[in-house]
Amino acid sequence: MKNQSSNMKRIGLGIAALVLLGFPLIASTRYQVHIVNMAGLYILMSLGINLAMGYCGQINLALGAFMAMGAYTAALLNTRMGVPIWINMPLGMILAGITGALIALPMLKVKSHYLALVTIGLAETINIIIVNETWFTEGPLGISGIKMPELFGIPIDGAERFYYLVLICVVVGYLAARQIMNHHTGRAFIAIRDSDVAARAMGINVAKYQIMANAICGVYCGVAGVLYAHMTTYISPDIFEFKTALFVLTMTMIGGMGSLAGSVVGGLALPLTLEYFRAFKSWQLVGFGLAIMLVVLFFPGGVIGIARRLEQVRGLRLPWARKPEKPAQTEASHVP
Repeated sequence: MKNQSSNMKRIGLGIAALVLLGFPLIASTRYQVHIVNMAGLYILMSLGINLAMGYCGQINLALGAFMAMGAYTAALLNTRMGVPIWINMPLGMILAGITGALIALPMLKVKSHYLALVTIGLAETINIIIVNETWFTEGPLGISGIKMPELFGIPIDGAERFYYLVLICVVVGYLAARQIMNHHTGRAFIAIRDSDVAARAMGINVAKYQIMANAICGVYCGVAGVLYAHMTTYISPDIFEFKTALFVLTMTMIGGMGSLAGSVVGGLALPLTLEYFRAFKSWQLVGFGLAIMLVVLFFPGGVIGIARRLEQVRGLRLPWARKPEKPAQTEASHVP
């Protein structure tokens, strides 16, 4: 039975890989590919917030600021110095990660909903600086003329080609997040989330790992920002406002907070669903708030949590569920 389950998983992974690799070929329009590319960027940001909030318990709503650091790093270096994406990417990651670590410092003094208020305030401060420092960031007008990347002289100049670059970043980001959670760092994150007092009593440097979690979140958002800048060739401050963080938080909670697979599910489901409700764009923030309330009240584990509950229902076994081990048989004792 184990071999059959393993074979089913391999077949499922093979089919998924073929669909992902062939999606640009089967998509009916370039716009569909662009939407999926944007979903990939949101998945990266969702992975970051899941590591910080879902696993380490650090509420961080400065995702837009982290993304802006990556995007503006790439935009300024590319338009003013001609630096390509392959150099902009690590620099954007480093700068966004440093920003995440610096934002984490005042967060060490507060807990609960105060964390959200602190991060919102810091994110808005960064956004105001971007808007007002027109000599450096071009202010509200934004930065245009960002060049799309090239690989060995081959231009990645369309949504279809850029799709594979986004796909590689998402796969690497997901595998890196899994590696973090399988490392002792991930176990420290979970211990801090469950009880920072108990974690401190066990000898875990709580402040160190909290800063690390927010820095990692910043790195993921920085990658998304660099990709966005080179994909759209134009950025402006309004793209990185608070609504971006709320959107990513909503998709993460719908997919499943505290689950890397939930970031993928939510990152794909919510952007694609919103395309069918474009007429209600002015009500999106209200919808995000209601969605978060409903998930917290009725489906705290999101889609992944519902799937796990289904696995526990008697008589219903999902394909990826493990077969329960039979208890060891003991010899019957003969009582006179």
